Amino acid sequence: MTTAHTSEPIFTLKSDCAFEIRTGECWGVIGGNGSGKSALARALAGEPSWWSGDRKTTLEKVLCVSFEDELSLLEREIYEDDSEFLDRVDQGRTTRELVTELLNDSVNLDAIISMMQLELFIDTGFRILSTGERRRMMIARALAQAPDMLVLDEPFDGLDVAFTHHLEELIAELSEKFPVVLIVNRLSELGSHITHLAQLSQGEVSIAGPRSEVEQSPLWKQLLAAHIDITSLPGLPLEFEPYVPTSDHPVVEMRGVNVGYHKKPIIHELDWTIMPGEHWKVSGPNGCGKSTLVNLVSGDHPQCYANEIFLFGKQRGQGESIWDIKRHMGLMSTALHQQYRITVTVETVVLSGFFDSIGVYRQAKSWQQDLTREWLEFLGMSAMKGEVFQRLSFGQQRMLLIARALVKRPHLLILDEPCIGLDPANRSLVVGLIERICANDLAQLLYISHEPEDHISCLTHELKFEKINPRPDIGPAYGVAMGQV
Repeated sequence: MTTAHTSEPIFTLKSDCAFEIRTGECWGVIGGNGSGKSALARALAGEPSWWSGDRKTTLEKVLCVSFEDELSLLEREIYEDDSEFLDRVDQGRTTRELVTELLNDSVNLDAIISMMQLELFIDTGFRILSTGERRRMMIARALAQAPDMLVLDEPFDGLDVAFTHHLEELIAELSEKFPVVLIVNRLSELGSHITHLAQLSQGEVSIAGPRSEVEQSPLWKQLLAAHIDITSLPGLPLEFEPYVPTSDHPVVEMRGVNVGYHKKPIIHELDWTIMPGEHWKVSGPNGCGKSTLVNLVSGDHPQCYANEIFLFGKQRGQGESIWDIKRHMGLMSTALHQQYRITVTVETVVLSGFFDSIGVYRQAKSWQQDLTREWLEFLGMSAMKGEVFQRLSFGQQRMLLIARALVKRPHLLILDEPCIGLDPANRSLVVGLIERICANDLAQLLYISHEPEDHISCLTHELKFEKINPRPDIGPAYGVAMGQV
């Protein structure tokens, strides 16, 4: 697609389809998982990437904000962890330290802190920030460097609804000052301020140009119609021994649970019960305690043993084997995604779900290997089984971790923001898969999400965190509201 232009491009990445940016343009880029969106983002910023193309620009500082950058920063913070030398847990550099680390002298720091609403966690360590708080910090860190162009790779992932709307307005304002390239999976995130669109396919820019022209193209209309029907699931594990609940016995029960950090309450006197047959949604703003709640259930939070928490009829900390508990539980979360840093193959990631481990450290049985391959075929990823997990796109990694949670057919399936990073086709696959699991009583669901777009009709109950009694010294506290959906 070609269009007459009145000004020379200030940025060009030539491939099979020229990607040119001019002053006053705001670009939106979309494509399926594995199409090359993140590679393009790095190429636009001049970073090493497999993306083929001739990059030319008159701009001095093109910066990219991505999940991969966040992981790199996390790796650095973990490497420099000084907890063993201190009398406390090292939380890592604070939000303030990370934002000011590369601060440009021309930038008004207070304005950026206010713009990204960092005040409540400006002095909080990076490693204990929520997913949404980390994303906001990463954008602020880029803005503090006074970029000439900003590439935002999935900036809305992990953000609550209120800040998502705020960021959409902020991006529109920023695009009036310098070029912004917005790379997303959700068509709904392409706001009215987007003037130009590009669609990627198999590592190439398949179409690019003014929005009004691209939206009329057959390729774009095909993307809008993307949908996958769920007809059948891979088989049950050969040694499948399901947990069989009784109608009057809770699957999960919490009694007066309290969790906090440094006198800041996160969860206060929480009583919560999940009965057989119930499917729960957990919602609330960034930093309210959703992921903390998930970790209490899964046993991955240290304070779960200091509280009265019952799972499958057994109380935490009463001599139960953690593996006996986890064998009936499947977990997929951003925290787990970040922990999967070891170099392993695609097949190993799914196979590790049988062992609840990061990697596989024992000989897998033949039926476990066969079932793993069934799941890879179900996801259309059989040809990738020997590829390195870290070399896949973010969305592809996400799909594999969901399969990892499901491979052993758990009774309690915990999905913490499962659709982050997924293109429309794979999002349709995941939502359809969840609906089928619930409709056929294959598992009970604990679903954490900010996105109203990812509507799950089988949910029966909701636990919602809400702000109560904000205090200047510790910020807002949160209470919970519960009820049927």
